[in-house]
Amino acid sequence: MPKDTRISRRVVLGGLGASVALPWLESTKVLAASDQEKQTAPKRFGFLFFGDGIHPPQWWAKGNGPSLELGEAFASLEDVKSKINVINGLQHPSQAVMGHARGAAGILSGIQPKGGREIFAATSMDQILAKKFGEETMLESLVLACERPISGFHESGYSMMYASHVSWSSPVSPVPAELYPSLAFDALFESKGSKTHLSVLDHVLEQLNNVAGKVSVSDRAKIDEFTTSVREVEQRLAKIERQGGDVVASETLAEKRPADGLPTTVDDHCRLMCDIIALAFQMDRTRVSTLLLTNNLSGQVYPFLGLRNDHHSFSHAWQGQDYAKITRFWVEQYAYLLKRLDSMQEGDGTVLDNSCIMMANEQWTAHNAPKVPLLLSGGLGGALKTGRSLDYEKSDDRKMCSLYLALMERMGHQLEEFGNSTSHLAEL
Repeated sequence: MPKDTRISRRVVLGGLGASVALPWLESTKVLAASDQEKQTAPKRFGFLFFGDGIHPPQWWAKGNGPSLELGEAFASLEDVKSKINVINGLQHPSQAVMGHARGAAGILSGIQPKGGREIFAATSMDQILAKKFGEETMLESLVLACERPISGFHESGYSMMYASHVSWSSPVSPVPAELYPSLAFDALFESKGSKTHLSVLDHVLEQLNNVAGKVSVSDRAKIDEFTTSVREVEQRLAKIERQGGDVVASETLAEKRPADGLPTTVDDHCRLMCDIIALAFQMDRTRVSTLLLTNNLSGQVYPFLGLRNDHHSFSHAWQGQDYAKITRFWVEQYAYLLKRLDSMQEGDGTVLDNSCIMMANEQWTAHNAPKVPLLLSGGLGGALKTGRSLDYEKSDDRKMCSLYLALMERMGHQLEEFGNSTSHLAEL
């Protein structure tokens, strides 16, 4: 029996190599596990990372609840500010100036990576959760990226592998990040990934119509919204493929589609990846996802912002308005994902309400790491309060790993220690 059929209020449809898991439904006539009718919605963890620091003058918040005020960097979050926490003052696990070559690897793994030719980090928090929930979902995790990994060694003596990966399955093995939206999409639907194939929804059209005829009016509307979202993503992927040329077909899914099916601009690339994460969480295909938006020492360019230089070069002028534009841009992508998740009804709340979505940068400015720029959103099904600004800069415990221990516990995974911490973050 497929894993998904054990999950209450979800229906899995399949045919001709495609599989579609419908979102959480309230109707009982088509429940795959009616004996679990009272099961609560799953909790998810998502993490977005961009490197090389932020523009500090606009990165601030104060107050709580209705009086919460957001700095200019967070203007795009105003509509969902009741569901976010702006956390100030936490320290990266190294508690030191990071430099570009090692901060990304430590941001979720809770350690300072080892220098020299021997690669040594630690299993990251997302992969610990992936092992916890992996038996309950089709995919243990989604590990995605919008920039290609960097090879070689930095002048500081650290492998550039540390600058290009935030997700690690073991101390010596970063999880390869999927760069192609088409392949990430195909992984969700077990699709064959060819332009000549029908929509994944067309493969299950008869079953889809049958389900829609048995559920409530509100559930039919939910199915309609879901299928519209899937088709819209498919159409955008098809457009990219037409721009990239003929599809390369082979016998393994991992080798299908690219030739070359990458979006030409990072804004399009990021929005597609965010839509895929949102669909994955809505369908409960996975409960853990990471998205690396930029590497450290990033070569990303932003012509659509009117900027002519690369990301890393601008980071050295972090006080300037050009870098402020880049900081705001990445927060806008985070806001886009939050609003997508918050538009997806799930029981008495939304998918966002049952998730924790984090955004972080390992440095405060281009070469200085006194504290980590950090945003949290979503309430983990009521386990996490939101709508707050929390400041730990003068706290006795400023460890990022204390935050991770607390979040994992609230997702149902209790650990005695993680990284450099043995305690949960206070007042979370």
